Amino acid sequence: MLVAILLTVLFCVMGWDGARAADLWQYGGFADLSYAQSGHHPENHQWRSKETSPRTNELAPNIGLLYLRKDPAAHSRWGVELAFQAGYDTNDLVPEPRADGTRPVSGADTLRHIARANVSYLAPVGHGVTFSAGLMKGSKTYEEFYAKYNANYTRSYITDYNPNFVLGVGASYPVTKSLELGLYLINEYRHLAHANDSPSYLSKMEWRVSDHLTLYENLYLGPDQRTASVEYWRTFSDTTAEWRKPDWRVALSYNVGTERMADVSGAPRAVWMGAALFTQRHLAGPWSVAIRPEFYWDPQGRMTDHEQLLWANTTTLEFKKHVGQQLVIVRLEHRYDRSTGSQGGFFRDGFSSPGVQRLTADQHLAILGLILAFDSA
Repeated sequence: MLVAILLTVLFCVMGWDGARAADLWQYGGFADLSYAQSGHHPENHQWRSKETSPRTNELAPNIGLLYLRKDPAAHSRWGVELAFQAGYDTNDLVPEPRADGTRPVSGADTLRHIARANVSYLAPVGHGVTFSAGLMKGSKTYEEFYAKYNANYTRSYITDYNPNFVLGVGASYPVTKSLELGLYLINEYRHLAHANDSPSYLSKMEWRVSDHLTLYENLYLGPDQRTASVEYWRTFSDTTAEWRKPDWRVALSYNVGTERMADVSGAPRAVWMGAALFTQRHLAGPWSVAIRPEFYWDPQGRMTDHEQLLWANTTTLEFKKHVGQQLVIVRLEHRYDRSTGSQGGFFRDGFSSPGVQRLTADQHLAILGLILAFDSA
């Protein structure tokens, strides 16, 4: 139904704007695959507690995406965005049923293949208010859900457990040339989850403090359990400070979330938090290097499903080159992860008991990532 509505709007926009908007239409796509070598050789080839690039010791088609987009503009005010995706990175977009009442929405296994499906309108109010509705990009973050747009190939834990997609309506407004604010009414923290019929709220801020410094802030507030009373609402903050120069990029992101657990006796409060320091240095020509230390603390297992403290460091050597409209990205990456806590650990070879995979506290991964992309613009 959502896609049918978007296609109808798409044809209407094409008919209304015609030649005037032809230069605003963009299309493209990319294919993303990798091989992650783990010395632990887990029998199930899975990277425990990881939602993107989740496979090890096999060639993994992590994501393939095709998109068509028209951004709204002053001379062509309607916008449309439609994108389809497939691959291992879409699997965990469908949530597992939980004791707190969370269930996947009807048709979630099909809907996970829709990356974007929204319409937008640039209203001539002040500096221009952009109204949007449908399936959209979630939090305004430094690191994206898609590896193509990042400095490292694998994503940080805070990116995995962020609301990367949202389903709802909202608006954004450039208060000044350097400050933009947005407010959205959405269904839930995870767009393919359903625990109740109450709405949630997401606000976004992008503040370009100077030519080199930008601040991002996302705030989420809403019910994500069967019990929708305000006292059980989830509160989540995602804050990033980014410093950028022609050959250097440095960003620090910090996430923290909390909610009372209605499904646990006594309704104790769960807290989780994480941070990552993103650094990238352009070396010469198509070559860059990036280093990212990070941690993620989930003492009640609310996000990762395991009570644990995760530490990681990722070092990436990147080759990135355009060949006409095609883009080739090759990344060679080393990653060290450590998981401690009562339920911490990563999968390794063998079984501790029938059907139960053995765990280890540490893992080293050598990763080769390949991204092939094309864009009309």
